[in-house]
Amino acid sequence: MLSKRVIAGLQRRVTGLLEEHQVPGIAVGICDGKSMLWSAGFGSTRAGGGEPVTPETMFGVQSCSKMYTAAAVLLAVEEGLVDLDIPIVEYLPEIRLNSSFEARPERRITLRHLLNHTAGFTHEAPVGSNYLVGRESFEAHCRSIYDTWLRFPVGHHFQYSNLGIDLAGYILQRRSGVPFDRFVRRTLFEPLGLTRTTFNAPEIRREKDRAIGHTAGYTRIPVRVPMVAAGGLYTSVNDACRFLQFQLGDPAHLAEMHRLPGRDRGYGLGLAVTHAHGIPVRGHGGGGFGFLSDIYWAPNAGIGVVVLTNSTAHPFQWELAAEIFREVVPHSPPRKVATPPEVSAGSLAGLAGNYSGSGADQVTFEVEGDRGVLVQDDARHPVRFVGPLDFMIEHDELFRFRDLDDAGRPAYLERVEDGHVRFRNDVPEAAPTKPARPDGPWNRDYAIRVSGVHDGTARLRKENGVHLFDDWRGGTVRLRRHRPGLYISATGEALDLTRTPPTYANVHLHQL
Repeated sequence: MLSKRVIAGLQRRVTGLLEEHQVPGIAVGICDGKSMLWSAGFGSTRAGGGEPVTPETMFGVQSCSKMYTAAAVLLAVEEGLVDLDIPIVEYLPEIRLNSSFEARPERRITLRHLLNHTAGFTHEAPVGSNYLVGRESFEAHCRSIYDTWLRFPVGHHFQYSNLGIDLAGYILQRRSGVPFDRFVRRTLFEPLGLTRTTFNAPEIRREKDRAIGHTAGYTRIPVRVPMVAAGGLYTSVNDACRFLQFQLGDPAHLAEMHRLPGRDRGYGLGLAVTHAHGIPVRGHGGGGFGFLSDIYWAPNAGIGVVVLTNSTAHPFQWELAAEIFREVVPHSPPRKVATPPEVSAGSLAGLAGNYSGSGADQVTFEVEGDRGVLVQDDARHPVRFVGPLDFMIEHDELFRFRDLDDAGRPAYLERVEDGHVRFRNDVPEAAPTKPARPDGPWNRDYAIRVSGVHDGTARLRKENGVHLFDDWRGGTVRLRRHRPGLYISATGEALDLTRTPPTYANVHLHQL
């Protein structure tokens, strides 16, 4: 049981956040493996009106959906319906994927790759996405993924993506012969008594006790999204706690979800393995279409925490959940791991350069004499090599250069702790001249729209003989021509100029 002092403190904290950030509604729940320790609703289901939020009010949980889908896949494995390590062409014989690295990559991709984001997919599908929801079905959305270009070789590394999870859900639908939402209801929701949880869009629309999502600048936010398995779930805080109790029971058939060979942080099957103020936790966060949510549990302590909100205009999505863990879970400071001794780095020349993730996620490795410096934003971090290609910065954060070419230039920079990878992206210095004149699709600006609302501006340009893409989220990436009208960026994304309008990473580019 939680003490009255802890509950009173949480009530004050959540009420203060509600008012400070003008969030319409918040629902919070805390459970152990067998009972609900505390749950409550704050605020209302919509700004300026609606009904009071209760522990039974349904919220969109967005990417938290992924761990429910992964759990359903593991239950299907137990039924013998699917296998984690059989190529997906066994289940989708018609699938053909595009790759600049290998022929017929679908012959190597498995359900395990789909669930742990190592298949190589980008984040958005050609049909039905966070940028353009449209009216297409879940099946049409999933089949459009067949026309996607992979960003890296199958199994090479982790790169977060909606597409693999949606394909996993689609495979369940194809193998079971029933719609995905009905399969998950039968195998997962009904056995757990999750009566306030659904992937079914018509049910969600009809639900009266449902929070309405709020995002600044958008008056109409879609309820139905085609990314059903990856982000289409609605649930209440009490039902989410029941799902955590299922996880805390640690049934043997879910063990694969949590396994991270060789490290204690990263991404398992449909869930994140991380720490909250030093406390080991597992679960997922979600954000988009007017909602931010966190659904996590601390397996060692046997405690689960759920935070659901119906606004994206606040900064406390993960912060509040982490604070609750710190408040209610007894813990000791993490054990200090011995730091490896510094070693000689050898030649640094080939390592210097820019390394990019998505959008503005970019760092630069610079060489100063016989030392290296990692530059991120405005911060400069001196590095200490602990292996030929491994280096550490302050707080013992370990990085590794991967896949060196014959000239000693790495293709990737990996953060070892969680497997996060940035791609080598050497962008030439800007030419000290006036902007070049438009040349076909080049040297032009393009609008990025989300549900018809302007979200940013991208630019295609040629500079010093190099093709470049200025990302609307920040940062610039180098492009290489793969075939007429198709370019591959340094981060593996495809720029397709053969489409109308053109697309980058399957996102439409509208010429300004």
